[in-house]
Amino acid sequence: MNDLSTTLAPDDPVQACPGNCAEAMARASSEVDRIARMTGLSRARGHPMNTDFIPGEIRRNEAITAAYQQLGKDAPDNWWIRLAGYVSVQGGCAMQRTQDLDAQTGGRLFVDPADALEALGDANITIFSSIYPANKFMSDCGYARLKECVARGEVEVSDDIMAGLELLQKGDLRGAADMIALYEQTEIVQPVYERYPEVFEGIAAAEEFAAGFPPLRALGYDDQSSIAVAYQCTRDPDQIVPLGDLDISNPQDRVRYYRRLMDRMMVVEGL
Repeated sequence: MNDLSTTLAPDDPVQACPGNCAEAMARASSEVDRIARMTGLSRARGHPMNTDFIPGEIRRNEAITAAYQQLGKDAPDNWWIRLAGYVSVQGGCAMQRTQDLDAQTGGRLFVDPADALEALGDANITIFSSIYPANKFMSDCGYARLKECVARGEVEVSDDIMAGLELLQKGDLRGAADMIALYEQTEIVQPVYERYPEVFEGIAAAEEFAAGFPPLRALGYDDQSSIAVAYQCTRDPDQIVPLGDLDISNPQDRVRYYRRLMDRMMVVEGL
Protein backbone atom coordinates (compact mmCIF):
# COMPACT_ATOMS: atom_id res chain seq x y z
CA MET A 1 0.00 0.00 0.00
CA ASN A 2 1.12 3.56 -0.62
CA ASP A 3 2.74 5.09 2.48
CA LEU A 4 1.45 8.62 3.08
CA SER A 5 3.75 9.44 5.98
CA THR A 6 5.29 12.89 5.74
CA THR A 7 7.73 15.23 7.39
CA LEU A 8 5.70 18.33 6.58
CA ALA A 9 4.71 20.90 9.18
CA PRO A 10 2.08 19.80 11.74
CA ASP A 11 -0.53 22.19 10.35
CA ASP A 12 -0.25 20.70 6.84
CA PRO A 13 -3.37 18.65 6.04
CA VAL A 14 -1.26 15.64 5.04
CA GLN A 15 0.22 15.45 8.53
CA ALA A 16 -3.15 14.22 9.86
CA CYS A 17 -3.63 11.75 7.00
CA PRO A 18 -3.71 7.99 7.69
CA GLY A 19 -0.73 5.92 6.66
CA ASN A 20 -1.94 4.52 3.35
CA CYS A 21 -4.39 5.28 0.56
CA ALA A 22 -7.06 2.77 1.53
CA GLU A 23 -7.12 3.94 5.14
CA ALA A 24 -7.21 7.57 4.04
CA MET A 25 -10.21 7.01 1.78
CA ALA A 26 -11.92 4.85 4.39
CA ARG A 27 -11.69 7.73 6.85
CA ALA A 28 -12.89 10.22 4.26
CA SER A 29 -15.85 7.92 3.52
CA SER A 30 -16.67 7.10 7.14
CA GLU A 31 -19.30 9.85 7.41
CA VAL A 32 -21.01 8.57 4.28
CA ASP A 33 -21.08 5.04 5.68
CA ARG A 34 -22.42 6.19 9.05
CA ILE A 35 -25.11 8.40 7.57
CA ALA A 36 -26.23 5.81 5.00
CA ARG A 37 -27.06 3.44 7.88
CA MET A 38 -29.40 5.92 9.57
CA THR A 39 -33.04 4.89 9.75
CA GLY A 40 -36.21 6.50 11.10
CA LEU A 41 -36.37 7.48 14.76
CA SER A 42 -39.13 8.37 17.23
CA ARG A 43 -39.10 12.02 18.29
CA ALA A 44 -38.76 13.20 21.84
CA ARG A 45 -41.98 14.45 23.41
CA GLY A 46 -42.64 18.11 22.78
CA HIS A 47 -40.78 18.16 19.46
CA PRO A 48 -42.18 21.04 17.32
CA MET A 49 -42.91 18.78 14.33
CA ASN A 50 -46.46 17.44 14.14
CA THR A 51 -45.61 13.72 14.07
CA ASP A 52 -43.74 11.58 16.58
CA PHE A 53 -41.46 9.89 14.03
CA ILE A 54 -38.48 11.28 12.10
CA PRO A 55 -38.20 9.52 8.72
CA GLY A 56 -34.80 8.15 7.80
CA GLU A 57 -34.55 10.51 4.83
CA ILE A 58 -34.88 13.54 7.10
CA ARG A 59 -32.41 12.20 9.67
CA ARG A 60 -29.89 11.51 6.93
CA ASN A 61 -30.44 14.96 5.47
CA GLU A 62 -29.70 16.62 8.80
CA ALA A 63 -26.45 14.66 9.10
CA ILE A 64 -25.46 15.31 5.48
CA THR A 65 -26.06 19.02 5.92
CA ALA A 66 -23.91 19.07 9.06
CA ALA A 67 -21.10 17.23 7.23
CA TYR A 68 -21.17 19.67 4.32
CA GLN A 69 -21.16 22.68 6.62
CA GLN A 70 -18.30 21.34 8.73
CA LEU A 71 -16.19 20.57 5.66
CA GLY A 72 -17.03 24.02 4.32
CA LYS A 73 -15.49 25.48 7.50
CA ASP A 74 -12.46 23.20 7.26
CA ALA A 75 -11.95 23.89 3.54
CA PRO A 76 -13.40 27.38 2.91
CA ASP A 77 -11.89 27.59 -0.58
CA ASN A 78 -14.09 24.68 -1.66
CA TRP A 79 -17.09 26.65 -2.90
CA TRP A 80 -18.99 23.59 -4.15
CA ILE A 81 -19.01 22.19 -0.63
CA ARG A 82 -20.02 25.54 0.85
CA LEU A 83 -22.98 25.87 -1.51
CA ALA A 84 -23.92 22.24 -0.85
CA GLY A 85 -24.36 23.21 2.81
CA TYR A 86 -27.09 25.64 1.77
CA VAL A 87 -28.72 23.43 -0.86
CA SER A 88 -28.90 20.46 1.51
CA VAL A 89 -30.69 22.60 4.10
CA GLN A 90 -33.28 23.54 1.50
CA GLY A 91 -33.55 19.92 0.38
CA GLY A 92 -34.41 19.02 3.95
CA CYS A 93 -37.02 21.77 4.04
CA ALA A 94 -38.58 20.32 0.88
CA MET A 95 -38.64 16.86 2.48
CA GLN A 96 -40.40 18.22 5.54
CA ARG A 97 -42.97 19.98 3.38
CA THR A 98 -43.85 16.68 1.70
CA GLN A 99 -44.85 15.39 5.14
CA ASP A 100 -46.81 18.46 6.17
CA LEU A 101 -50.56 17.93 6.34
CA ASP A 102 -51.38 21.11 4.44
CA ALA A 103 -48.97 20.21 1.65
CA GLN A 104 -50.45 16.72 1.40
CA THR A 105 -54.06 17.92 1.16
CA GLY A 106 -53.86 19.07 -2.46
CA GLY A 107 -50.54 17.51 -3.32
CA ARG A 108 -51.87 13.96 -2.84
CA LEU A 109 -53.86 14.46 -6.02
CA PHE A 110 -50.56 14.38 -7.93
CA VAL A 111 -47.92 12.58 -5.87
CA ASP A 112 -47.83 10.38 -2.79
CA PRO A 113 -45.92 12.18 0.03
CA ALA A 114 -43.99 8.98 0.83
CA ASP A 115 -42.84 8.69 -2.79
CA ALA A 116 -41.81 12.35 -2.87
CA LEU A 117 -39.81 11.91 0.34
CA GLU A 118 -38.09 8.82 -1.03
CA ALA A 119 -37.08 10.55 -4.28
CA LEU A 120 -35.76 13.66 -2.54
CA GLY A 121 -33.90 11.55 0.02
CA ASP A 122 -32.37 9.42 -2.72
CA ALA A 123 -31.04 12.52 -4.48
CA ASN A 124 -29.60 13.86 -1.21
CA ILE A 125 -27.67 10.71 -0.22
CA THR A 126 -26.61 9.91 -3.81
CA ILE A 127 -24.97 13.30 -4.31
CA PHE A 128 -23.32 13.14 -0.89
CA SER A 129 -21.92 9.64 -1.29
CA SER A 130 -20.68 10.35 -4.82
CA ILE A 131 -18.89 13.67 -4.23
CA TYR A 132 -18.15 14.21 -0.54
CA PRO A 133 -15.44 11.54 0.01
CA ALA A 134 -12.92 12.86 -2.53
CA ASN A 135 -13.42 16.41 -1.24
CA LYS A 136 -12.95 15.23 2.34
CA PHE A 137 -9.84 13.26 1.34
CA MET A 138 -8.33 16.37 -0.23
CA SER A 139 -9.12 18.41 2.87
CA ASP A 140 -7.51 15.83 5.15
CA CYS A 141 -4.57 14.72 3.01
CA GLY A 142 -4.02 17.31 0.30
CA TYR A 143 -4.54 17.19 -3.44
CA ALA A 144 -1.08 15.76 -4.20
CA ARG A 145 -1.73 12.70 -2.04
CA LEU A 146 -5.17 12.19 -3.53
CA LYS A 147 -3.74 12.41 -7.04
CA GLU A 148 -0.98 9.96 -6.13
CA CYS A 149 -3.45 7.44 -4.68
CA VAL A 150 -5.67 7.68 -7.74
CA ALA A 151 -2.71 7.28 -10.08
CA ARG A 152 -1.63 4.12 -8.23
CA GLY A 153 -5.11 2.68 -8.61
CA GLU A 154 -5.58 2.41 -4.85
CA VAL A 155 -8.41 4.97 -4.75
CA GLU A 156 -11.16 5.44 -7.32
CA VAL A 157 -12.35 8.98 -8.04
CA SER A 158 -14.20 10.25 -11.10
CA ASP A 159 -12.01 12.00 -13.68
CA ASP A 160 -14.43 14.94 -13.58
CA ILE A 161 -14.11 15.34 -9.83
CA MET A 162 -10.33 15.10 -10.09
CA ALA A 163 -10.35 17.78 -12.79
CA GLY A 164 -12.43 20.01 -10.51
CA LEU A 165 -10.15 19.43 -7.53
CA GLU A 166 -7.11 20.17 -9.68
CA LEU A 167 -8.64 23.55 -10.49
CA LEU A 168 -9.25 24.06 -6.79
CA GLN A 169 -5.62 23.23 -6.06
CA LYS A 170 -4.56 25.82 -8.66
CA GLY A 171 -6.73 28.50 -7.04
CA ASP A 172 -9.57 28.61 -9.59
CA LEU A 173 -12.26 28.38 -6.92
CA ARG A 174 -15.26 29.18 -9.12
CA GLY A 175 -14.00 27.03 -11.98
CA ALA A 176 -13.50 24.11 -9.60
CA ALA A 177 -17.02 24.42 -8.20
CA ASP A 178 -18.55 24.72 -11.67
CA MET A 179 -16.66 21.63 -12.89
CA ILE A 180 -17.89 19.52 -9.96
CA ALA A 181 -21.43 20.86 -10.41
CA LEU A 182 -21.48 19.88 -14.08
CA TYR A 183 -20.54 16.33 -13.11
CA GLU A 184 -23.05 16.36 -10.25
CA GLN A 185 -26.01 17.40 -12.36
CA THR A 186 -25.30 15.38 -15.50
CA GLU A 187 -23.85 12.17 -14.06
CA ILE A 188 -25.17 11.89 -10.50
CA VAL A 189 -28.52 13.70 -10.29
CA GLN A 190 -29.86 12.80 -13.74
CA PRO A 191 -30.10 9.05 -12.99
CA VAL A 192 -32.12 9.92 -9.87
CA TYR A 193 -34.62 11.83 -12.02
CA GLU A 194 -34.76 8.85 -14.35
CA ARG A 195 -35.48 6.49 -11.42
CA TYR A 196 -38.47 8.59 -10.31
CA PRO A 197 -39.87 10.23 -13.45
CA GLU A 198 -43.52 10.05 -12.37
CA VAL A 199 -42.72 11.27 -8.86
CA PHE A 200 -40.86 14.38 -10.02
CA GLU A 201 -43.57 15.07 -12.59
CA GLY A 202 -46.12 14.76 -9.80
CA ILE A 203 -44.17 17.14 -7.58
CA ALA A 204 -44.14 19.68 -10.41
CA ALA A 205 -47.88 19.19 -10.97
CA ALA A 206 -48.57 19.65 -7.25
CA GLU A 207 -46.59 22.89 -7.29
CA GLU A 208 -48.58 24.14 -10.26
CA PHE A 209 -51.79 23.24 -8.42
CA ALA A 210 -50.61 25.06 -5.29
CA ALA A 211 -49.72 28.14 -7.30
CA GLY A 212 -53.39 28.48 -8.28
CA PHE A 213 -54.79 27.64 -4.85
CA PRO A 214 -54.53 30.72 -2.56
CA PRO A 215 -54.52 28.90 0.84
CA LEU A 216 -51.54 26.77 -0.21
CA ARG A 217 -49.83 29.60 -2.07
CA ALA A 218 -50.02 31.69 1.09
CA LEU A 219 -48.20 28.92 2.94
CA GLY A 220 -45.43 28.92 0.34
CA TYR A 221 -46.15 25.67 -1.47
CA ASP A 222 -45.89 27.14 -4.95
CA ASP A 223 -42.59 27.25 -6.83
CA GLN A 224 -40.95 24.65 -4.61
CA SER A 225 -38.23 23.99 -7.20
CA SER A 226 -36.70 27.42 -6.58
CA ILE A 227 -34.16 27.37 -3.76
CA ALA A 228 -33.25 29.91 -1.11
CA VAL A 229 -29.58 30.46 -0.29
CA ALA A 230 -30.26 30.33 3.44
CA TYR A 231 -29.51 28.08 6.41
CA GLN A 232 -33.17 27.96 7.46
CA CYS A 233 -36.43 27.00 5.81
CA THR A 234 -37.86 30.06 4.11
CA ARG A 235 -39.96 31.01 1.11
CA ASP A 236 -38.97 34.66 1.45
CA PRO A 237 -38.82 35.91 -2.15
CA ASP A 238 -35.83 38.08 -1.24
CA GLN A 239 -33.82 34.96 -0.40
CA ILE A 240 -35.07 32.65 -3.13
CA VAL A 241 -33.17 32.33 -6.41
CA PRO A 242 -35.93 32.03 -9.04
CA LEU A 243 -35.80 29.04 -11.35
CA GLY A 244 -37.61 31.11 -13.97
CA ASP A 245 -38.12 29.39 -17.30
CA LEU A 246 -35.51 26.70 -16.63
CA ASP A 247 -36.67 23.06 -16.64
CA ILE A 248 -35.51 21.37 -13.43
CA SER A 249 -35.68 17.95 -15.13
CA ASN A 250 -33.15 19.08 -17.76
CA PRO A 251 -29.55 18.54 -16.58
CA GLN A 252 -28.18 21.48 -18.56
CA ASP A 253 -30.84 23.76 -17.10
CA ARG A 254 -29.94 22.50 -13.62
CA VAL A 255 -26.31 23.43 -14.30
CA ARG A 256 -27.45 26.92 -15.31
CA TYR A 257 -29.53 27.16 -12.16
CA TYR A 258 -26.60 25.98 -10.04
CA ARG A 259 -24.60 28.90 -11.42
CA ARG A 260 -27.35 31.29 -10.34
CA LEU A 261 -27.22 29.79 -6.86
CA MET A 262 -23.45 30.16 -6.77
CA ASP A 263 -23.75 33.79 -7.85
CA ARG A 264 -26.14 34.41 -4.96
CA MET A 265 -23.94 32.59 -2.44
CA MET A 266 -20.98 34.71 -3.48
CA VAL A 267 -23.03 37.82 -2.71
CA VAL A 268 -24.35 36.43 0.59
CA GLU A 269 -20.90 35.41 1.78
CA GLY A 270 -18.98 38.31 0.23
CA LEU A 271 -16.79 36.08 -1.94
